[in-house]
Amino acid sequence: MSEIILKIENLSKQYRLGLVGTGTMQDDLKRWWYKIRGKEDPFLKIGDVNDRSIKGTSDYVWALQNINFEVKKGEVLGIIGKNGAGKSTLLKILSKITSPTTGSVKSRGRIASLLEVGTGFHGEMTGRENIFLNGAILGMTKTEITAKLDEIVEFSGCGRRVLGLWALYRYACKTLQ
Repeated sequence: MSEIILKIENLSKQYRLGLVGTGTMQDDLKRWWYKIRGKEDPFLKIGDVNDRSIKGTSDYVWALQNINFEVKKGEVLGIIGKNGAGKSTLLKILSKITSPTTGSVKSRGRIASLLEVGTGFHGEMTGRENIFLNGAILGMTKTEITAKLDEIVEFSGCGRRVLGLWALYRYACKTLQ
């Protein structure tokens, strides 16, 4: 039987909706000014529609509900879905950026989510510098990166033109299999 490296059981994530400060005084004043003028809130909350006569009925939204799956060593997992399906929420929970409302995540090894293709890539840095930057983002120590640097560069197939993110990502995928 294959070794299970990731197991998700009854995973759910719920968010509370409502008027929460925007984070800046300028944006809070903008919200207030739009309200005074009878215009649509520029920071419309999730669940509301752009029609001022209709209001969302719930103060809560489930981003994920009762997700169950497991991944065995050597398997590949793809997460596909429409906008708002919970793909990014699942990745944030897996990489421990946020915690689930209910359920559990059991994993062996490190998990880091790449929510955007360009995450962590800095165009003004060298390939080597990008490898160290992205290694740090993925939770690797400087010693680990230094020890594996030649292997990462070789595996990338880019040689001296190595792009840190892709090299590290491809290397991480290879080592998980």
